[in-house]
Amino acid sequence: MRPSVLWLALPVLLFLALALGYPLGRIVALGLGEGLGTAFTDPYYLSRLTWSLAYGAGSALLCIVLAVPLAYLFRYRFPGRGFWLAFSTVPLVLPTLTVALGFLALVGPQGLLGVNLYGTPWALFWAAVLYNLGLVLRPLVALLPRISLLLTTARTLGAHPLRAYLRVGVPVLAPALLSGGSLVFLFCFTSFGVPLLLGGAEWATLEVATYHALAQRLAFPEASALVLMQLGVTLVVILGYTWLQARLSVGLEGSGEPLPLPPGRAWGVGAGVSLLLGLLYSPLLALLWRAFERPSAWLSVWSSPGFTPGTLALQNTLAFAGLALPPILILGVLYAYAVWRGAGWMDGLGLLPLMVSPVAVGLGYLLAYPGQRGSLLLLIGAYALMSYPLLARSLLPALQGLPRGTLEAARVLGASPWRRFVRVEWPLVQPSALAGLSLALAAVLGEFGATLTLQRPEWTTLSLAIYERLGRPGALPFHEAMVLAVVLMGLCAVLVLGLQREPPRRT
Repeated sequence: MRPSVLWLALPVLLFLALALGYPLGRIVALGLGEGLGTAFTDPYYLSRLTWSLAYGAGSALLCIVLAVPLAYLFRYRFPGRGFWLAFSTVPLVLPTLTVALGFLALVGPQGLLGVNLYGTPWALFWAAVLYNLGLVLRPLVALLPRISLLLTTARTLGAHPLRAYLRVGVPVLAPALLSGGSLVFLFCFTSFGVPLLLGGAEWATLEVATYHALAQRLAFPEASALVLMQLGVTLVVILGYTWLQARLSVGLEGSGEPLPLPPGRAWGVGAGVSLLLGLLYSPLLALLWRAFERPSAWLSVWSSPGFTPGTLALQNTLAFAGLALPPILILGVLYAYAVWRGAGWMDGLGLLPLMVSPVAVGLGYLLAYPGQRGSLLLLIGAYALMSYPLLARSLLPALQGLPRGTLEAARVLGASPWRRFVRVEWPLVQPSALAGLSLALAAVLGEFGATLTLQRPEWTTLSLAIYERLGRPGALPFHEAMVLAVVLMGLCAVLVLGLQREPPRRT
């Protein structure tokens, strides 16, 4: 490896060693040493492991089953197609608490529908599909044009379009389906905020059980053992995901344009898709309705007695995002450039911080750096660890797509590496970098698990202020929680839309 690439990779490797490797090592040592035997003989912990596996697998299956027919419909042009295809990925940037509160607003004890799904698995599976459907649907829609030749051949041989899709297209797209399903499994298996707020004690995931063991009983060995179980399953799924990703290039050509439909059928398909996806995403509308149902909550939330004022929570949220911005930017850019310039062996490391749960990160920090408990450094380090890969994964494809001829011409003309970066490379990758940065900062704004584990009272963020109000009885705290959830969702939306806006064109 060239020295220049080593200098790019070294800061990232050092950060990963201190922020991920060493804390996870402490968890493994404590879990294997004391906690694993207790965890494996405790029926409650085994039931949490079983349910977490079932929740992840069931959510992945639901997303695949729903994405397969939807992708077939999205092959065609119909009213609302572009909106729903784009909106399917919006929940991915929403904080978990806003989605959970949307379900409480719609199907909770005080829900608008009058049906209480709190403490049932149905609310959890619904939330999982709402969050993750886009992970399976969008790649599937993008790959379908590439098998158009196979589908046309099957139709020429007499197969009905739907039969050709199910019998020829779906088997060819199986690696993409399984790859997206693997991601859904990982996100649901390690989920925390939604099961904590919607599942109750009976449907708590392994992640929720880890937090309770830590927060309620200070059972560090048992919590470490639960994290160890989680990491074992996660590692197996990541290896399977990596293997599937290598087989996604089907090598077929096709047009990316949606196929035309007769006007009547197009409106029928558009109405059906809009009804289905409108029902799926209805908790987000219920959240908005409940937030504005009691206008006085918008005034009281900022200085309500007995709770952390909303102004302080908002200030903390923005301040922590600002503090996390420099390390996220530095680590993300260094990581992407190191991989692009030849450190391909680092590419797999980019998935690890995304697959380690926030609660596990918080627990690892408490074990690895006991002298730093209550230090803001740990909290910002956790934010940077969990967010910089989002920037790096968005920036890396843009770097790999840079025209080699342009870069070589700049080098031949005498431009220094720094000048090439400022004048040539950065302008070309800026849209992707800003898109990745917006996702990273949105993740920081809505982060809940690590913040809850490492919190101090004066560090209360919007997520913690929402959780604080949900723990109190009464209509006013409930509506204040809804207001704060809408504020948090609005912050993420403004951030994502603002940073992903295309730069003005030069004339």
